[in-house]
Parts: sequence; C-alpha cells; structure tokens
Amino acid sequence: MKRVILPKREQWQTAHTEIGFDYFNLPSRDGSLYWSEGVAYEFTLKQIEQLEDASNELHQMCLHVVTDMIQRGNYPNYFQLPKEAISSIEQTFKNKAPTLYGRFDFAYDGEAIKMLEYNADTPTGLLEASVAQWLWIEQVKNIPHRDQFNRIHEALIEQWKLLYTPQTTVHFAASQAAGREDWGNLEYLMDTAFQAGLNVSELAIENIGWDGENFVDLTDQTIKHLFKLYPWEWIWNEPFSKHIQQQNEWIEPCWKMLLSNKAILVELWKHFPHHPLLVESHAFDPHANYAGKWVRKPILSREGANIRIIQDNLDCGEASGSFYFQDYDQAGYVMQRWVDTPLHQGMLPTLGLWMVGDTCAGLSLREDVFDVIGNDAHFAAHYFIE
Repeated sequence: MKRVILPKREQWQTAHTEIGFDYFNLPSRDGSLYWSEGVAYEFTLKQIEQLEDASNELHQMCLHVVTDMIQRGNYPNYFQLPKEAISSIEQTFKNKAPTLYGRFDFAYDGEAIKMLEYNADTPTGLLEASVAQWLWIEQVKNIPHRDQFNRIHEALIEQWKLLYTPQTTVHFAASQAAGREDWGNLEYLMDTAFQAGLNVSELAIENIGWDGENFVDLTDQTIKHLFKLYPWEWIWNEPFSKHIQQQNEWIEPCWKMLLSNKAILVELWKHFPHHPLLVESHAFDPHANYAGKWVRKPILSREGANIRIIQDNLDCGEASGSFYFQDYDQAGYVMQRWVDTPLHQGMLPTLGLWMVGDTCAGLSLREDVFDVIGNDAHFAAHYFIE
C-alpha cells in the first residue's frame, strides 16, 4: 500500500456536483477540502483480497457474538442498553429483520489488519465511497492495469431487491439538524432503492407521527418500512419510541445496537482472544492497571469524539483530532490497546470496508495528520494493480 500523487482531473468539481456529491468542498481544519483530488492509495490485488476476506470473517465473528448474547439473554452493563430496547433487539434478530449495510474501520500497514470498530447502524461516507470514487477511477489517467474494489452501488440495489418486492414503499429519514453529509447519504440510498424498483419517500425524524395504530408521515401515509440515518440510542429518547414495539421494521434493525456499540469490541476479545484481526479491548475500569499505551473510547459516539490516550495509567490527554462532546460522556468507555498506523507522506490513513448484507462490497479511505479520523478528515480514492 502506498500513497501516490496524481494530476487533478479537469472539471472534477463539476463531476462531483452532478452526482449529488455537493459537500466535497467542506473545509478541513487545515484549510483544504474534504475530497482530496490528486491523492490516491495504491494496493495490490493480494492486499485487496486480504482486506475483503478479513471483513467477511469479522462480520461472521460479530454475528456469532450477537447470537450468543441474545440466546443467553446476556447484555453486560457496560453496553448501557435501555431496558425498553431489549425486547426489540431480540425480536428483530430472531425475526431476521431487514438489514442493509455497515462499515468496518481498519488500521492497516499493508500486511497486518486490525479492526478499530464497526459502524453497523449509521455509517456515512457512502456516496463518496460508492459513486464518486468509481467516477474517479473511470476518469483518472496514466494508471495502467488499474481497478477498484468497489461494487457498493450494485450491491445496494441487489440488497434492496432481496429485502422488498417491487413497488414497496420505504420511507427515509434523518434529523432536521443533520448536516449536508447525512442528507446527501440519505438521498443516495433513496436513489439506490428507487433503482431497485421501490417507492421512496423522505421526511425528517422529527416529523414521524403516530395515528393511534401506525407510524405516519406528514401526509398521514403509513410508515411501515423506514430507513433511518439516526442512531437507535437516540431513537429510544424520542417521544414516539413507546410505540416501537408495535411497528418495528426499520433499517437498520434494533439488534444492530449491539454491533454499533463499542462495547462489542470487549465481547469480541472475550470470544476470540488474541485473534490477529482484533485489538485487545476491555470495559473501562478506573481502578485497573493499564500498562503500555491505550486509547479510551466512549461506547456511543460519532466522528472520533471523546477519545483520550492513556500511557501506563497516565491520562495523556485528548488524542489529536478528537474533541469533547458532553453527550458522549454519559454512557461509559472501553479501553483499546494502541495500534500504530504507518505514516504515508505525513498522513495517517484509516480504511473503511463496506458490508452490504453479509458480504464485503468495497473499500474507502480517510486520512489526516491527526491520530483520530474525525468529521473533517480527508477522503482519498483508491485503486489496485492487477
């Protein structure tokens, strides 16, 4: 794996805008743009196959852990699950409720793969990983024998067809307060569902109503199938959550709360100790002895918030690139042993491996000068040489 500098495409900004990727120019804290035009990471085919196999293996390991937890009714306190969510978690898992996608975050040095976390409920970065990145590989010049690990778009359409019959209506919702990135991802997923032959309708989470029997939108149309780009832990704080048990075919399903919670890292390490794809992880105990270098992560957070570095029990402060957000300080933390990520021309990359259904469908990459990949980290395209 290596970082390469390439000529910028002509009219690349226009190309992004035409596909709906109109947030490519959001500023990063170094003053440059979110999309790094002229930067790419090169892989070998063998490396891509290694990453794909690792993603599929880790996904099955996660399902094994979730199955064991639900079968035994064992939900450790450090998951901090709302009591009212337990029955929905169990019901949606046992009923094989529809699931669409998720994203692993990996540290990778070209050889060793380490799973950092699994965003299995509300991953974003999908439009750029799928369509924008593929458009780049089609247009970039002077890279012979190139290809890209990216069948995300086709896989999403196929998955929608597996989930629902043609003309089924699926509502799509995000928060009114969400930024353009969230709504851009939501609109892209609506488009994939439409291409799969489904009827689609958009609304804000805040506008979901209840008519006494069903969830309804602003036109009083029944909401039976809902894709929500909104975390389940927030949904259980919404006024309408008391009706969830009566109508619960929402994507992602409620059982994904177990996978998107960073406490799953602890359970994975318990079930598969010293597995080469895992990083040692434990529930945070302020009285424990943490020799060496660790990161303390909140079990529920987004965009790299509230991550601190612990060295030989000494709190060394906030990890570079992280930030503090009070809401993420409420549910507890996990401790994950530090993983060194090699510098590439001064940048630290984190790989995103996209699961659609139960199969890995593509790769994306974010990079930054900081230890933590936050909301404003750069997106860089990738390719591999056959």
